[in-house]
Amino acid sequence: MKSTNLKRFQSTFLVSIIVITLISAIMMATGMVKVDWFAPKPLANIYGTWTEQEVAHYAADSFELRASGVFVNGRQISTHYQWDGNTLSYRLGDDVYLYNYLSNRLVRQQPAHYISTFARTRKG
Repeated sequence: MKSTNLKRFQSTFLVSIIVITLISAIMMATGMVKVDWFAPKPLANIYGTWTEQEVAHYAADSFELRASGVFVNGRQISTHYQWDGNTLSYRLGDDVYLYNYLSNRLVRQQPAHYISTFARTRKG
């Protein structure tokens, strides 16, 4: 008797899964459910002024990211930068600046004279 109930439960469960999957596929195909619900979240907006942390305020580096490029002290130093949601990179002369995005901070990896952390002090 127990094995009959178990088999009945297993077959009911399997049929339920198949029906739910089929209904979901039909709803996505007809546009009733937006497929972008399953897409990754959009890239974080990193525009704004980023200031180096844990150093004296007079020695802190800072830069500003805008749609038009990278700015330091109000001057545009680069018109191109790459941002993939995790890594920011841009070129200044022969140097490549590379930052990793972690917990709402940018951590400078290159140039590697020391690793420093930047926090956004003003949103763009």
